[in-house]
Amino acid sequence: MACFKLSQARVKMVQPRLRVLVIVSQRSSLLSKARESPQDLISPALRVLMKTQLIKEPVLVSQTRLLAVQNWRTRSFLVFDIANADYDVMLGHLPEHNQLPVVVAHFSKKKTGYMANPVVSRRVNHDVGMLHNANGFNALPPFIEDHTSGKPPAYRSPRDITMLKVIYI
Repeated sequence: MACFKLSQARVKMVQPRLRVLVIVSQRSSLLSKARESPQDLISPALRVLMKTQLIKEPVLVSQTRLLAVQNWRTRSFLVFDIANADYDVMLGHLPEHNQLPVVVAHFSKKKTGYMANPVVSRRVNHDVGMLHNANGFNALPPFIEDHTSGKPPAYRSPRDITMLKVIYI
């Protein structure tokens, strides 16, 4: 029996696929970094998720993929996947390929992490698919939308215009 316990202890846990929504408020000192170099927010987000025990094992940045960035006047939203080796750029726009559990890393005056509720999870997964579709066949993540000027973004060559509808969840 002791031999069985020892072998179990040596088995490293595999990180399950996870989608992370990073919210950076204007109250955070990281807002300019989120806009200028969003990839640099992955490490701080992973630290918050570890601290709040939403991920149990350390994750390398190389195990992540930045998918989307939305910049608004008062905040930025970033979405990245952890351990999603199944992500396919040819199918990433389809709803059935965007069904991952979602956690949130929120940067404001404080740094917090929490599980997204089902409504937020559906919205994040839907928006990733919509952005993938809207940016067309040749576009690769990360998809960046800038709303800071007050004008909505324009999409010149979406994959499927019937999928460009906004779903209010």
